[in-house]
Formats: sequence, structure tokens, C-alpha cells
Amino acid sequence: VKEGKMKIIPQRYEKVWFNWLENIHDWCVSRQLWWGHRIPVWHVKGTGVYPTTTEYVVARNEEEAMEKAKKKYGDSVELQQDADVLDTW
Repeated sequence: VKEGKMKIIPQRYEKVWFNWLENIHDWCVSRQLWWGHRIPVWHVKGTGVYPTTTEYVVARNEEEAMEKAKKKYGDSVELQQDADVLDTW
């Protein structure tokens, strides 16, 4: 935008554009919202104190998580999906 390779229309929004890009602050990814997307993490029951010290598996879905967990922890493994969510708005 500064070099003219891209235009913001209407031009009065350039200030907003630069504020968003130059005034960056940390943002909480997860805010405990019940309507977000569940985090794709499954904790392995019996491997620590949930959710802080348990072993975990990251997967696209529960079936994939179970498959990965069985390979590492055996067929009797039990999983619990992380209760946290990603803010999606």
C-alpha cells in the first residue's frame, strides 16, 4: 500500500489498514468459547495430571488419534479430547 502496489478503497481506510499491521498485539487464541472448533489434541488417560502433564496425541480426528495412540501406548489406551476450543470469528 505504501509503495502503491496495492490500493485500499475507500482510501480513508488506509489508516485502519496500517493500524492493524503496525500496531500488532498478542491475541489469546483460545478464550474458552463453547462455539469454537475443538483443539485436535487427545490426552492419554493415566499418563499424568489432566490436562497439564498428560501425554497427548495430535490428530485430525478421533479415529486417527486412537490409531496413533495404540501404536505408542498399546491397544488398551484410553483418550480424552482436550476441552479447549479455537476462537473462530
